[in-house]
Amino acid sequence: MYDVEPQILRLSKALGEDTRFAIFQHIAAAEEPQTVRDLVSTFGMHHSAIRIHLGKLEEAGLIVSQKKHTPGAVGRPQLAFVPNPAATEITLPPRNYQLLARLALDYAAAGHGMNGSPEDFGVSWGRAHVRDLRRPSDGPLPLDEALKTLTELLQQMRSTPSIVSSNGDGHVLTDRNCLFGGLSASYEPTVCVLHQAVMRGMLDELSIQPFEWEPRERIAAGDEQCCVHIRPVDGA
Repeated sequence: MYDVEPQILRLSKALGEDTRFAIFQHIAAAEEPQTVRDLVSTFGMHHSAIRIHLGKLEEAGLIVSQKKHTPGAVGRPQLAFVPNPAATEITLPPRNYQLLARLALDYAAAGHGMNGSPEDFGVSWGRAHVRDLRRPSDGPLPLDEALKTLTELLQQMRSTPSIVSSNGDGHVLTDRNCLFGGLSASYEPTVCVLHQAVMRGMLDELSIQPFEWEPRERIAAGDEQCCVHIRPVDGA
């Protein structure tokens, strides 16, 4: 499971009622701002019920009100409702395009545009990221413990990893959510190579034991999950 941000919870509650969702869809699709009178006419509901739904949508930040001036009309202008122009993105499972942007900018700033592979950069970035997060007194860990710490750090990045033992042959790291969404497939295999390298670099920094990192499945390549086989290297 992944943690759902408070904003997404508010939005889901606001849109979880069928009639309210229909009202929001109607406002979003309408060519003109919608007044309470317009919505009463469309949905055949009492104006007080319409106002309750509008209040919930406003509280969630999905719509905003504005004054609607009608030529020749007497009295105060009516309030009309439009979708909130502030962009609201709901992604379940979660995505982290900010992280991808940061990786790309760090890669460019480091001067790797013409030489140096994204894989080498990703490993270095992952190691540095762990060093920045851990205390100087935190030493390297046995591979099993390092993998547990890796999953915790990946969850902080909004990833959804799980690790299982592979019948005495190391561990398998899986994730059914592509953290970078469709961009991984659009920029195949660059984004995947960078993402895998970052994770491997993080584990390099965490683990006192050397290991083999063997990618097996990738969502960007059409698989249902990303899967990596991680084996300890004996005698190193």
